[in-house]
Amino acid sequence: MIVGITPVRISFAGGGTDLPEFYNDFEGNVLTTTIDQFTYVIFQHRNDTSFQSFSPDFQKHYKATELKQIEIEDGTEIASSIIKFLDYNYGSNITVCSDAPPGSGLGSSSSLAVNLVNVITKLQKKNWQSSEIAETAFKIEREILHWPMGKQDEYATAFGGFNFIKFTSEKTTVSPISLSNSLKTELQKNLVLFFVGKTRESSPILSNQIERIKQKNQNILKSLQYVKDLSLEMCDSIKKSDITKFGELLHKGWEAKKQFSDGVSNQKIDDIYNSALKSGALGGKLTGAGGGGHMLLYCESSKQPSLIKKMNSLGLQKVNSTFYDDGPKILNLYDFATSDKT
Repeated sequence: MIVGITPVRISFAGGGTDLPEFYNDFEGNVLTTTIDQFTYVIFQHRNDTSFQSFSPDFQKHYKATELKQIEIEDGTEIASSIIKFLDYNYGSNITVCSDAPPGSGLGSSSSLAVNLVNVITKLQKKNWQSSEIAETAFKIEREILHWPMGKQDEYATAFGGFNFIKFTSEKTTVSPISLSNSLKTELQKNLVLFFVGKTRESSPILSNQIERIKQKNQNILKSLQYVKDLSLEMCDSIKKSDITKFGELLHKGWEAKKQFSDGVSNQKIDDIYNSALKSGALGGKLTGAGGGGHMLLYCESSKQPSLIKKMNSLGLQKVNSTFYDDGPKILNLYDFATSDKT
């Protein structure tokens, strides 16, 4: 049995510039970190040549099917598409689940894809680098599953930690950001995560953004350029230990992100965010494409009791999380440690 874990991520700035439609022409930057919430892959070898998958989060079961006859179905599509793409030719039972609920805006789908690619390639005795795992996961999601998405989630979760990631048409570069223990502790204390509610399907929001980029819509291009520059400014504020400015830049980034598409925010989210600002938050943002999921807020610890009380009154619950410095891991490797199966 293998148990694979991979963290989910929070993107602070630059989201949207990781879409190929943008970075192929203009380059892109994001500032992101992984947190201690995870996706899980529980892999069991079978004694036949069938594939079976379970997804408790989506309450889906893909019944045992011969490997050559696997089809991609909603709810278990990540597992089946990765098995097919990586040409894994041994029977398996695969259970996939996540600490973050579907529609969380924390990149759990990409984290799961990275997790599965890592597990299967390890079984195939391939010593892949983090970038190979990220690129393969992205290729499967974008080209096989046809999900309209950018590339930051795969790289954020495949590398793990606090990173500045640059995207160009030629390559993707991950630059780790080293935080002192004191700065890391202070920043974590001032960041508060709330679950707003399951986001609506992100695909229409991202599809709309992609179409507007293709059409060279000046509003979205200017907004994307702005958040791209903002990620550099935010990275600089961290390096200078100016976390107050970091919080202020979160606010500026959120205001720009709302210009990407009409679906990014709505009246309910705007009201929640404005209430947060009135209750002591300096800035914040939704963590995913928009429409729901998690809201990240920067608020000094002395003001957090008032903020949390107000958010609770609006039906939001605080989510406990801390920065997590590692990427994918395999927790248990029993039968395969001495087996000749690949």
